[in-house]
Amino acid sequence: MLLSSPSPDQAVDLYAPLSVEPRDAAVQAQPVVPATPGTVDAAVSSGWVTPAQFDTARRKRTALLELGQDTHVYDLLVRDRFLSRDRAAELRGRKQSGALDEARSLLPVGLCERCQVAPVALEEGQLRVMAARPLSLGEKRALMEACDSAVSGLRVTPVDRATVQREIRRLHSQVAVVASVLQQMRSAEVSAGALSEFVTAMLTEALRARASDIHLDLQPDPDAWISYRVDGLLQQRHQVPERVMAAIFTRLKTDTGMDASNARSAQDGRLSLEFAGRHIDFRVASQPLAQGETIALRVLDPESLPSIESLFPAAPEMTERLRAVSTVQGKTGGLLLFSGPTGSGKTTTLYAVSQSFPRDRINVVTVEDPVEYTLPFARQIQINQLREERTTDVERSILRQDPDVIVFGEIRDADSARAALKFTESGHLVLATIHATTALQTFERFISFFEESAKREALFVMAHSLRLLFSQRLAQRLCRCARVATPADAPAIAEVLRDTGITLPAGTPLRLRTGCPRCNQSGIFGRVLAYETLAVSADEHARSEMVRTLEQSHGNFSGITQVPGVHFTPRVQALAQLLRAGEVDPLSARRALGL
Repeated sequence: MLLSSPSPDQAVDLYAPLSVEPRDAAVQAQPVVPATPGTVDAAVSSGWVTPAQFDTARRKRTALLELGQDTHVYDLLVRDRFLSRDRAAELRGRKQSGALDEARSLLPVGLCERCQVAPVALEEGQLRVMAARPLSLGEKRALMEACDSAVSGLRVTPVDRATVQREIRRLHSQVAVVASVLQQMRSAEVSAGALSEFVTAMLTEALRARASDIHLDLQPDPDAWISYRVDGLLQQRHQVPERVMAAIFTRLKTDTGMDASNARSAQDGRLSLEFAGRHIDFRVASQPLAQGETIALRVLDPESLPSIESLFPAAPEMTERLRAVSTVQGKTGGLLLFSGPTGSGKTTTLYAVSQSFPRDRINVVTVEDPVEYTLPFARQIQINQLREERTTDVERSILRQDPDVIVFGEIRDADSARAALKFTESGHLVLATIHATTALQTFERFISFFEESAKREALFVMAHSLRLLFSQRLAQRLCRCARVATPADAPAIAEVLRDTGITLPAGTPLRLRTGCPRCNQSGIFGRVLAYETLAVSADEHARSEMVRTLEQSHGNFSGITQVPGVHFTPRVQALAQLLRAGEVDPLSARRALGL
């Protein structure tokens, strides 16, 4: 469900696990110098963490030292989601960098072969490569544009051809490991060792490709495929013989705690992988098909969760609004609803906001089915452990935990909707997700859970407790290779934006897709929020007027946007901001509106 902000040219998919940034072993080994009395660590003086959070991390490090483990204080702050990895790297005096063996290749192998270069590292925005021959200006530009991270310069170290060829072979072996293991299993008996190697290679390849999901289909030959979802679209990556796929299914089910002999009913499991010094989870679900079975793996990388600032690269007012929500002042109550269709990133946004709370100071309790991400210092309740209890007992047991903030994974029935309203009435701040396609439709969806006799009371409580209603979809984000539109592009742009309702000032410079090796010539690198919001003032008069409007709505909630004290931001306005900021192109904006 739950986030330093990338610069606008560092396109990041906020709703898929990013290619994992390398960690610098030399930096990790730096000893933490204990602060002497009167000294304040840079993390605290910068305002990025509080003194209490830094002190907690220092004490955790002391406990780990007693167990024979040494971890940098900044790494502990990152792990507890009080500090971003970018800011931790900045505090250490250098940007994220490291050896390629610890992460992914920075450059496409094909480009390395053409230019006869091999990447060495990315340090402080400088891409270091070894080259077997002098590089032309065009080749240098191509290398900088193809790098998987933003590059401000290129440093070339001359070496002999044999060294470069050896490094290129090493990169080839990293890229081709899935295909090579598959080839081995095609031509021989499938061994346990080969299956284990294949599963690790597949998960690693998916992470390097920035996949959010992995799909495996066990179907009759030749329809058994492994696919990755990247930037919202499926990519068919590997065709697998049916007998080999059957063995992979058995291995995955065994490793994730499922019943490997049961192919007739849906099952759920979980898998973990240590990758580039990071612990990444995969939520695994199997489902029978008409002619076989399918398994879907959802990538859950806590460190890929965005910050509130990076959620809204073109809307600082939204950042301020959500930051204000995270400042809990006593038990005054309130309801925040995050809506959108399946796969729109509601869970990611919910966790982004949830981790912005000072969890070391206030009690955050989550109620989830299942628990997606581990949120340090929050009390996370797995809802299926409470299914045998009556709803009233569940509500009572949660309130006995003395929560300040209650996070619902999803409101999906009358019981959870009723519980959310009851918690807000008792002075708790409640955050929850709900399936609805627009902000106003969220009212209709929420109220539909109640019986006719209870709807009027539900509307009354909702009107008095609602603070923010956030409806979201995802728009494809432009790669940094995007070009600025020319006057010749204007007719085509006008045609794409026709009937969208998006209005832009005359002469607004827009960016259009180009394509480069980094984005696989698609012009797209990640996704960004296309949202609409409805924020309600705390003014009692405004809330009374909202109650009256809801009571007279008869199911048509559009009049709410005209109530004084209600601030409505339509999706077309948010997309116009993204277009002006160069985050999306007109085609992405149109698709985000479902047109």
